[in-house]
Amino acid sequence: MRRHLLVTNDFPPKVGGIQSYLWELWRRLPPDDVAVHTTPYAGADAFDADQAFTLSRSREPVLLPTRSVARRVGRLAAGHDAELVVWDPALPVGYAASRVDRPYAVVLHGAEVTVPGRLPVGRSLLARVLSGASLVICAGNYPAMEASRAADRDLPTVVVPPGVDTDRFRPLDAGERASVRTDLGLPVDAPLVVGVSRLVPRKGMDTLIRAAARLRRREPDLVVAIAGSGRDRRRLEDLVASTDAPVRLLGRVPEELLPGLYGAGDVFSMPCRTRWGGLEQEGFGIVFVEAAAAGVVQVAGDSGGSAEAVEHGRTGLVVGPPGVVDRLADALAGLLGDDDRRAEMGRRGRERAVSEFAYDVLADRLRDGIDGATLKG
Repeated sequence: MRRHLLVTNDFPPKVGGIQSYLWELWRRLPPDDVAVHTTPYAGADAFDADQAFTLSRSREPVLLPTRSVARRVGRLAAGHDAELVVWDPALPVGYAASRVDRPYAVVLHGAEVTVPGRLPVGRSLLARVLSGASLVICAGNYPAMEASRAADRDLPTVVVPPGVDTDRFRPLDAGERASVRTDLGLPVDAPLVVGVSRLVPRKGMDTLIRAAARLRRREPDLVVAIAGSGRDRRRLEDLVASTDAPVRLLGRVPEELLPGLYGAGDVFSMPCRTRWGGLEQEGFGIVFVEAAAAGVVQVAGDSGGSAEAVEHGRTGLVVGPPGVVDRLADALAGLLGDDDRRAEMGRRGRERAVSEFAYDVLADRLRDGIDGATLKG
């Protein structure tokens, strides 16, 4: 494939959704054609030694669009004989692209295009970066639309959404489900709604807690298990106590246990929401695809790209305002009370995850996009 250099602040062993997205895709590309330049992180030496592609790390903890970073990237690109430099994210570090004598691409995930794209100065800077790009790699149709709006033009775009390892995330049989629930201290036979996210207001876990409190009247044995950590933890704990909601806050669940947690649930929900007049939205929602791969129906909030991750009425339901708490409670009650519908949506979700979101499929799409891009001088 076309030789290229990926420049990013977000790469393993640093943990996060963007880090996983980049690594899962780029490790599947021909290693001789790939080089990555990223930032230092604890445990990087051992991680880097295991990679088949060339990987270098900066001395500074964050890559910014400085002249020194641009010079270094230029040297690395020349040393790798790269035809293309891929910058992630587009802002701020991608602003250095014009200082490097190589055609370039940018990666867009969501927030880094939504927020600058709606502010006058940010929009001008973003439009400049996007307009010079030979390729815009978008983690969903939503950031692709936001990018075109910010640039006020059509862009050379390839949409490569977040993917999932469909061998790790898979449906569980009854025995496996019972075992996982027991290990997590959850009742084996109770209706179980699972939520997984960072605990920040945009993810809407307070909405799920309020819906669970109302739903308890109809589902007295209901348990909601929320995995994740974040700055909203204390507020959510207080909300659980004040509403007497049947909610267990599990904290951060280790990565190796997440597939089991998804598969142990009857329904998955993350009622994400849009905040600050559209400045804060869900870019895509990989958690919905992970739940789908586990064969579990999903209920999403209507924000940004969530409706792309969840096919409303087929693999799950998308609910939003007005009256979102009642609508979420009704959606959960309807699914928990209809085993056949829940199973059918779970089956469709699994099929879609395998056919559309397996990382091998997505890496092929990325490779085709890079190889097919018309390089700007």
